[in-house]
Amino acid sequence: MNKAQQLPLYLKIYQLIKMLNEVIRNFPRYHKYILGEEMIKLAWQCLDLVLEANSLPNEEKSQKISELSLVFDKLKLRLRMSQELNLVSKNQYAHLQTNYSMEIGKMIGAWLKWANTLKQRKIA
Repeated sequence: MNKAQQLPLYLKIYQLIKMLNEVIRNFPRYHKYILGEEMIKLAWQCLDLVLEANSLPNEEKSQKISELSLVFDKLKLRLRMSQELNLVSKNQYAHLQTNYSMEIGKMIGAWLKWANTLKQRKIA
């Protein structure tokens, strides 16, 4: 097993991508190729940013993790829009929120806090 597969955040985002593919499969054609594609693109971008941040020296991770946080926020916004447009059922949305969005958000927040602490120590 490679290093990336051992990262909990990497695994959670990877699972989210798989789940999004299942959910988006049932979108009407117009939304599948507009909103759905954008959601998948942002999810992949999050996964890429995790790998990029993880490959940086500790004191340089903060900026990349901040970028990850922003991209993930964009993904959550589109997910909420898909629920408001009734493309995702309330149960599906609740499952995605509880099992993915909240957990991934907490992981990103904790990682960013850790990286900022390292950055502050470096400056001091």
